[in-house]
Amino acid sequence: MPVTPAKWPFFGDGLMWYLRCVLTRIAALLLIHAPLAIAQETPLKTLAEVRALSSEKAAEKLPVEVEGIVTYFDRKVENIGDPEGLILHDGTAGCYASSPLQFANREKIRPGTRIRVKGVTNPRSYFPNIMGAEMEVLGQGDLPEPRRITGGDMFTRWIDAEWVEVEAVLVGLEPGGLAFTVVVEIDGRTFKAEIPEVADAEQRVASLMQRRVRLRGVVGTISNNALQMTDRHFFVPSFDQIVPIDSISRQRIATLRTIGTLLRSDHGPDEMVRVKGVVTQLEGGGLFLRDETGSTFVQAAEGQQHPPGSEVEVEGFATVAPFRPVLRAVRIESLGEVGLPDPIRFQPANGINVSLHDERVVVDCIFLARREGLKETALQCRDGDRYFEAWLPGPNRHGRTLKTGDQVRLTGIFEVTTTRPMPRIEWADGMRIHLAGPGAVEVLRPAPWWTPERVLLAFGLALAVLIVALVWVWLLRRRIAAQAVIITEQIEKATIKDERDRIARELHDTLEQDLTGLSMQLGNLAPALDGDPELAHQRLSLARRMLQHCRAEARASVGDLRNPHLLKRSLPEAMRESLPVVAGEAALRFEVDGKPRPLRATTQNHLLRIAREAVNNAARHSQPRHIGVRLSYDSEGVTLEVKDDGKGFDATRPAPAGHFGLTGMRERADKIHADFAIESSPGKSTRIRVHLPWTSPVVHPRRRS
Repeated sequence: MPVTPAKWPFFGDGLMWYLRCVLTRIAALLLIHAPLAIAQETPLKTLAEVRALSSEKAAEKLPVEVEGIVTYFDRKVENIGDPEGLILHDGTAGCYASSPLQFANREKIRPGTRIRVKGVTNPRSYFPNIMGAEMEVLGQGDLPEPRRITGGDMFTRWIDAEWVEVEAVLVGLEPGGLAFTVVVEIDGRTFKAEIPEVADAEQRVASLMQRRVRLRGVVGTISNNALQMTDRHFFVPSFDQIVPIDSISRQRIATLRTIGTLLRSDHGPDEMVRVKGVVTQLEGGGLFLRDETGSTFVQAAEGQQHPPGSEVEVEGFATVAPFRPVLRAVRIESLGEVGLPDPIRFQPANGINVSLHDERVVVDCIFLARREGLKETALQCRDGDRYFEAWLPGPNRHGRTLKTGDQVRLTGIFEVTTTRPMPRIEWADGMRIHLAGPGAVEVLRPAPWWTPERVLLAFGLALAVLIVALVWVWLLRRRIAAQAVIITEQIEKATIKDERDRIARELHDTLEQDLTGLSMQLGNLAPALDGDPELAHQRLSLARRMLQHCRAEARASVGDLRNPHLLKRSLPEAMRESLPVVAGEAALRFEVDGKPRPLRATTQNHLLRIAREAVNNAARHSQPRHIGVRLSYDSEGVTLEVKDDGKGFDATRPAPAGHFGLTGMRERADKIHADFAIESSPGKSTRIRVHLPWTSPVVHPRRRS
């Protein structure tokens, strides 16, 4: 039959029985939860495991520890959102890893470096990746063997972050990326490739233009907030990973043509051509070229090397573009400086001339407004009934000095636009001017400000403001006089209500706990009366002391309704006298810095009650040996600090149900427009700080009329 202790379980055999039950329960809990704890602490060992996680699982920040080869890292570029990041491959998959801090030994990290990565999973990507990564360099190795793909594989799901090889054609260069950005064509579709910047980048790209190459790199995915793929691009670790497949044949001389004869029926985009002309303006990724038959845009890596006014010979391939073919340059040879040709004068009010597409023109118009874009500043202009925009490269350029109504002269490249689905000549319905810089904008006549309409409007507004101000001052004086008495009554009522709320909180927070303990002692008293009279006597004595403590707490809470200390003494004197009463057994040290200044009575009352509540909480809950209170007066305000060396608590967690000490202090601080802050953590000290600025509307005593 089961053995039941005859006496209270903390004595004799009962103690052994009680300990045996506790140990049995602990052992059972450990057996149940040990496998789960071990599973949670075991890090993921392969990148394939990381990529296989769902977004919900990756959001749990599971630990990861993998070894792999770096396939892309650019030391000169800071990634958007993270100061440091790289792409690695461990033989099972590729993955991005980031850290909020710079990697250790980052100067040793390059493509082919073997590293060990420790971090946690991050769900905010097309595939889960690694964040908070710590890097350990293990040595230098070789890049893995790339996986060969075609253009049809570029939008498959698995290819993200993979190290691949693909045949492509370099067709252009684009500025403004995180690194050196080139445009490649794969099976008729264009993609962007980012390459770390080097000194001879433009020359290397120029030697590869229009060449069939074997490109090795990491496939990157651009996704939206819903983690849906919106585009694909490449991270190429260096120019050495772009290898030409065949050389450009020079045996057949390229045909010399004019701009006006490009892509006519006697030749197509596969035939290499030569064009001679004058550079009229530089543009990102190329230049505009003009000869006696017209103008066009030349895509070229080394376009910036030929300033406007240079005569050049361009060798390359013509390709289709809206309203006029463009030329993809393989080679550009400078023929000397001949000067800029005169711009063609154009009046937008007379209609859109499609033949001027890509020509350098000069336009006189009226400036209306400015619109800031990501890559340009658009000047909105008007000529007669025709509205158009002139684009300056980069934001915040020159448009700040222009005023609405200024008559300006614009010199730049004319572009024809259309809102229709196809760029047919008869569907051309818009235009814009591409300006080379602020110097392309000339103010011919500033807009007059003192027009009769504006003078009349200014006079009317000034008169209206004066009348409104006089009426407002008169009404305000009457309102202040009428509200003075009402405000005084409301303040008294609010003070009484606040005190009632505070007493209710204190009674609930302090007395309820004591009364609950008293009830438990009385409940345990009945069984002990028959079995152990001495124990019953001890419990009865303890209940009597608890009852006395409850009475004292209730008397103190009600007595606080009218605090005698503030009625006769200043705030420092009242604190010095009343705080030791609630400090308990802890040693209290009270200090005053600066020269005390008088405060409004209600404000002093709130500060004193905050100080008493803070000291009382520390003495009751933190078990401190010392409690320090500092009251500081300076040029900015008065500051109250209460600090103890007790056991502390987690200040980030909400207060337990039924505890209103911190809530009451925060509410009092809010009422006097003071800043309230608390710093504490388990096992450490607690610090409460209240700062009341002199700008608070309730800080100074009221003036008696």
